Amino acid sequence: MGVQFSRADLTRSAMRLLDDGVVYVPGEPTSAGVSLCALGQIGEIGPDRRDLWDGFERTDTATAYPMVENHDTEQRTRLSTKPDKYLYPLTTARRGRRLKPAARLWAKAGRLLVSERIRLNTVRITSMCTEMPVLSNVWWAVNIGSHNCDKSVAVWLNSSVGLLTLMATRNTTEGAWVDIKKADLKEMPVLDVRAISESQLQALADLFDELADEEFERLPAMANCAARRRLDEGMAAILGLPDLSGLRRLLATEPVVSNQRL
Repeated sequence: MGVQFSRADLTRSAMRLLDDGVVYVPGEPTSAGVSLCALGQIGEIGPDRRDLWDGFERTDTATAYPMVENHDTEQRTRLSTKPDKYLYPLTTARRGRRLKPAARLWAKAGRLLVSERIRLNTVRITSMCTEMPVLSNVWWAVNIGSHNCDKSVAVWLNSSVGLLTLMATRNTTEGAWVDIKKADLKEMPVLDVRAISESQLQALADLFDELADEEFERLPAMANCAARRRLDEGMAAILGLPDLSGLRRLLATEPVVSNQRL
């Protein structure tokens, strides 16, 4: 694994988490274990944009196939979202392409969305949830099968620990740009929702609901973001993790996030 951090403290934290399943925050007197698994072990990843357009076309008219299209960081500031477009099944293949059955693509719709491409110095939210299954051309739809699991994974991915994991395993395309390919997303370590208790799962889902409409700041401002702090504190209390504020501060000042040198 190639952990990619300028700060040695973040590298140590990432290695402890990914190698040993231990949440270690530099400066904190205690650490805690957490169960991780590959996202592909608990959820099915939906089609990429190329496959999507082989079976559908975009429309403003309501259909049985809602989609989430936008990833404007000025608008994508909350954990909860709603469809903003619809999909209409193609009846003939696009030129030079093979027609993919709409029903087969739609079977992979999900309520958990994970960003396909992230600019670390401007992004606010890396994962969202909808109340209904959707597909997207700029977010990966993930079908876990349980809405409480969807919400719990979204909480994890937007927490400082989840961001540490994402940044440690990222594919950097240019500077702060992070491209999350389908194969990499399947292997991305996330909280193993199968390994926690039902009460913990419900508590994480409740935390999502509590923060669903709160606005998150960009990652460079995450150290002082009230919503991110509440998310970190809530998740830490539920899972028995150490205080994550030190990790949050370190991540906010990492050069690829802050766009400033050490």
